[in-house]
Amino acid sequence: MEKMKKGDLEKFRKNYKPDHKGEIVISMGTCGIAAGGETVYKLFEQDLKEKGLVNIKLKKTGCLGMCFCEPNLVVRMEGMPEILYGNVNEKIAQEILDEHLTKKNIVNNHVIFMPTADIGKNIFKV
Repeated sequence: MEKMKKGDLEKFRKNYKPDHKGEIVISMGTCGIAAGGETVYKLFEQDLKEKGLVNIKLKKTGCLGMCFCEPNLVVRMEGMPEILYGNVNEKIAQEILDEHLTKKNIVNNHVIFMPTADIGKNIFKV
């Protein structure tokens, strides 16, 4: 296998086209699981299938360091800033599915972090 050269990563980023339009990353460290992360994950898994949203990837990750607001998850959607939602229970997860993923409306009252518009438009791309 040939080694990457300086500049190859930037070239890759410019030419890379993902096969999905978005992704949901759910924090599944011990604190996330204890707070109900597994239930939230299963809800997203089921509803994405039922709604036919096959172009949105669902992923698990370890602790995001935001234990105070578990379960938390990151939503990345094409053309939108990356959003960190916190204290996500089944009701809030359903709201995120119905509003953010389907209608591209950010569910503001559950946002823990959202970059400013000028940063988000340049660096947060799926």
